[in-house]
Amino acid sequence: MKIDRTVKSLLFALGAQYFIMASANGQPQFSDRTYGSGNVVIEEESYFTKPIQIIDMPTASILRGGSFRAGVRIYEQGGLLASLSAGVSNKVMFGVSFGGLDIIGDAQKITWNPMPGVHFIYRVTEESMKLPAIVLGFDSQGYGPHYPTSSSFPPPDTTCDCAPPATPDPPYHKDMFDRYQFKSRGFYCVVSKGYATFVNAGLHAGISYSLDKGEGEETTPTIFMAGDFHVVSDLAFLVEYDFALNDSKIYSRGILNVGVRWAFGRNMFFDFDLQNSLGTADGGKTDVRRIIKLTY
Repeated sequence: MKIDRTVKSLLFALGAQYFIMASANGQPQFSDRTYGSGNVVIEEESYFTKPIQIIDMPTASILRGGSFRAGVRIYEQGGLLASLSAGVSNKVMFGVSFGGLDIIGDAQKITWNPMPGVHFIYRVTEESMKLPAIVLGFDSQGYGPHYPTSSSFPPPDTTCDCAPPATPDPPYHKDMFDRYQFKSRGFYCVVSKGYATFVNAGLHAGISYSLDKGEGEETTPTIFMAGDFHVVSDLAFLVEYDFALNDSKIYSRGILNVGVRWAFGRNMFFDFDLQNSLGTADGGKTDVRRIIKLTY
């Protein structure tokens, strides 16, 4: 898989920063205090400072036992995805998600996802001064539109002048059938570590194996990395990169997502994200997807 120089530079910078900080005396991500601005006070161990998810990619943080998390993602084609998670203990959490297209807007018919997504996470180790946190998990929820099988797009009938049959919107890529635009994470392992440098930051890296396999596709493991950088007390910059080794035919340069997260209340977050800023393998245009997320 060919990765352009811009992506290589980004990966080298993130990797170098990670290993330089890891080789130093690991400092806790935040000092033993709370901080905030205005009426919003962010606690040291809040889900803002220790996020459970960056944009599409998970971290090694989980819900505390007895806690719940609800979220809504708004995306293209009037799409909406709702999720609900629960912390069973300080080591185990699980949840479900469901959504579809044309939920928002003036379309007369909603196209629901074929089935709900489920996720389960087990925390193997807690983060310490020098060692990262580690989780094992499974997530069946893909992102973006779910495209039907190729049989839903019959060839045009050239024997008559009749109107063509109604079909779904064409897929994002000519080879993308019977799958989400962005594959689910599937089975995965993630390591996360927080640092206090010139900004408070969390760095994350993982490997995953998705069970999603569209028509004629093979699936292989892929690796990913992400970071959350807290530029001010209630605002964080988010970045993540998936090498897309299991989807290189479509995303030959990988998948780069960036975003910002605003904590407008205690454990209440608003995200604005740009998804897939590197375009696709067939070379044409850069196709950036804008996403809004609300999480409590």
